Amino acid sequence: MKKIINLTKVFFINSSRDFAVPFWTIIFPSLFFILFISIFENIGNVENMDFKIGIYYEQPLQGIVKNVFDEIFSSQNNNNPFEIIEYDSFEKGLDNLKKSKINAFVIFPQNFNLLNIKFFINELEVPALKVYYTNENTSLYAKNIFDVFIDEINVRINTKGEVMPLTIKEEILGIEQSEPYRYRDYLFPAIILMSILTVAVFNMPFDFSFNVEKGIFKKLSSSPITSNGFFVSFLLSHIILLIISLFVLYIEAYLFNVSPYIYKLNFISYALFSIMVILSVGLFLSSLYKNMGAAGAISQIIYQATIFLSGFYFDVTNSPWIIRWYVYFNPVTYLVDGMRKIMLGSSIALVNILIPVIWMISSILIFSLTFKRMIYNEK
Repeated sequence: MKKIINLTKVFFINSSRDFAVPFWTIIFPSLFFILFISIFENIGNVENMDFKIGIYYEQPLQGIVKNVFDEIFSSQNNNNPFEIIEYDSFEKGLDNLKKSKINAFVIFPQNFNLLNIKFFINELEVPALKVYYTNENTSLYAKNIFDVFIDEINVRINTKGEVMPLTIKEEILGIEQSEPYRYRDYLFPAIILMSILTVAVFNMPFDFSFNVEKGIFKKLSSSPITSNGFFVSFLLSHIILLIISLFVLYIEAYLFNVSPYIYKLNFISYALFSIMVILSVGLFLSSLYKNMGAAGAISQIIYQATIFLSGFYFDVTNSPWIIRWYVYFNPVTYLVDGMRKIMLGSSIALVNILIPVIWMISSILIFSLTFKRMIYNEK
């Protein structure tokens, strides 16, 4: 045990001696977090967002009411940010809203067509539209924009007769009140994963490649250090550096008042799970490189593709299929999505566990099978 502790200390000091390692692992993610929330925190631009609105008719619309709603929600209307999805059952629409397949669910109640007669008989009471939404940011945006469209419909109806404002009954699924959307909450899980990726994609493969080039693995056979002790010390040295980075990020999160969900056990547990998955992928990548030149070139490509095509900073699910395959292929997409679901108080989906576990098991198996080849290929 003493040998492992001493060797871990040597690895850690050796890695930290080069300023680039602590800079990219600890300092850069912290600066990046401050920079991005300073730039994007208050933008809140929803002009380019597409929202899916579920519609359920308890009774088909008729007359002027039908014409007005058809005109407003027509796909040919350039000002319409909604994709309208009609449902033939209330339960199916509500279930899809809970699964985030739609952003809001609108119910046109029985006898809503009385609005046509209300042009002539003003005393008639027309049942209110019912709008269901969740505490997710996109759902809140969709509900608010739908309210604006209802105001526009009210204006159009008023031009056809007397004032007859539509009324909306809203109901939120989940918590009663939702915290306002903040980019810092959206960004924090991505910065955590960026720090882990830096260790897994750069630090670990570079150190492995250096050891291969210098013939360190072969020299282990003539030393009192076992291969298991070597690997434990190697991993611990990188984990210690990573823990320091996460500690700094949590201090920053506290100072910037990031959502308190990041201190809860389920978020921390999922973050530890993410560390296990990404470090396993780091071992797999380490087994692919024969020299430091290859490690530098390939790691840079993988790192940049991962941070920009995993939904770190913006939604990438609508990207072209020529690059979207990587969005769904890499495990980091599911890890950052799982962290954000926890921060919203939602349950993570099976895919947020299954795909990363497949990557973790596969990476460890491939590394264990290729490690001997790495040793024999040493110079």
